[in-house]
Amino acid sequence: MRDQPARRSWTFSSRPAGAAVLLAAALVAAAAPISAQSRLDGPILVAARRAAARLDARATASQAPPLQRSWMARHPVATGALIGTAAGAALSRVDAIGGHGHDSRVAFLGTAVGAWGGLIGSAVLKARRGERVGTGTKIGMAAGAVAAVVLPLLACYGAGGCGGVS
Repeated sequence: MRDQPARRSWTFSSRPAGAAVLLAAALVAAAAPISAQSRLDGPILVAARRAAARLDARATASQAPPLQRSWMARHPVATGALIGTAAGAALSRVDAIGGHGHDSRVAFLGTAVGAWGGLIGSAVLKARRGERVGTGTKIGMAAGAVAAVVLPLLACYGAGGCGGVS
């Protein structure tokens, strides 16, 4: 038994293509000789013109101009980093966290946490819009999660122990 090649079916995957076909059919019918045009001037041509106009209107309505987003919405990681820096600088002034000497490392920690939060927010928004979340974004989120667990443990053991009685 011989293998037969697969048949291709012609389908229109988008409405603008269907509108273009209907518009082309209407133009061909309009350019037909007078004798043929008198037969097509009836309800078929009118229906084809209406359908082409309707599909064209739908195609142009679905292609709305992109929304102008604010700077904060366009740069979520930078926004998160700025907010984290401000929060870290404010927390470094608290006696229980930064001490009297204003430990600037707390502000840097706030920058890292804020940027990580902005990265996660950016990925969530992309996923909601149906856009692809890049590999670099995924690696950044995983690295931030690992750092959020490992760095406090390293700081605790570097300071001489984590809780308990020594």
